[in-house]
Amino acid sequence: MLDLPEYWRSLPRESEARSKHAPPEAYMAQWLLPVGAGVLAAVLLGSGVVAAGIALLVCAAGLGTWMLRQTSAAEEAKAVWERSLICLRCPVTFPREDAVAV
Repeated sequence: MLDLPEYWRSLPRESEARSKHAPPEAYMAQWLLPVGAGVLAAVLLGSGVVAAGIALLVCAAGLGTWMLRQTSAAEEAKAVWERSLICLRCPVTFPREDAVAV
């Protein structure tokens, strides 16, 4: 059994296993949109357009929450990948915590 990140780095670039066991994609959140929408909502609320301001504020908060969850999920997937092991006999990957129980 090998550490999955170590095994992945040892593979040649053209190997099929390199793409199969690659680390999960990172999610880069673009916070400009929800922050900009929040600022615009504050301007709308300040100018008296309350309904549109509240609607935009709710949308900005929802978008920010969704982006935060996506970022957290991507970080968790990367953390699981980094602590995973691979069995070279039967190419199965599993978390290090499960290897102790086996």
